[in-house]
Amino acid sequence: MLYLAITPEVSSVRAYDEPDGYARRIPYLAIVTVTHLTDTTAYLHGAVGKVDREMWAATLNLLRERGVKTVMLERHGRMKTIVL
Repeated sequence: MLYLAITPEVSSVRAYDEPDGYARRIPYLAIVTVTHLTDTTAYLHGAVGKVDREMWAATLNLLRERGVKTVMLERHGRMKTIVL
């Protein structure tokens, strides 16, 4: 017997200026790729678009709500670790 498990390892966070933007397929303002290193650690990369303080704060809150406790990202050539 073979038993399979699937784990989500990469996800995308998209920012919209209207509700239900993804469902309506409207253009996003920004997108960030999230690589889930463990259940509680994520690496953010590939940010494109209007990635401002509001976007970062909302992204960190979303990850916190989903159980992420540590976020890693590269900023100006240096790795940063953020404990949520």
